[in-house]
Amino acid sequence: MRIGPVSTVAAVTLFGAAASASDVRILSFPDSVRGTWAPSADACKGSAPGKVEIAAKTHSTADQSCEISWITVTPSRDGPVYSARSMCTRTKTGKKLEPSYLVVTPRPDNKLLVRMPFAKPDAQLVTYQKCS
Repeated sequence: MRIGPVSTVAAVTLFGAAASASDVRILSFPDSVRGTWAPSADACKGSAPGKVEIAAKTHSTADQSCEISWITVTPSRDGPVYSARSMCTRTKTGKKLEPSYLVVTPRPDNKLLVRMPFAKPDAQLVTYQKCS
């Protein structure tokens, strides 16, 4: 039985703190993941919804700002899967949210597979492109 990136992401997401011997915990995202990402070129413009800004130790969207506690890196046949355990705050209200995970997988075509925080465990990964 083959385990693909979606299964790996689901396992990392569902079992968060559970890590296999090949998982590595890091404290910041690598340069290859940092930047502003969106599901389409149109979403890169202005304050369009769907954008995510990923920095070394934070990530944010239009409605929430998150600080990363740690990142678990899980190897997969398609490359590393980064699962960032984050503490998020609603931007407009300042309300603290439950801990969540931002899961990203860099692709060789300079795109990123993304599962946003608070998405349901069975939510599809969305392909994002880097905004210039």
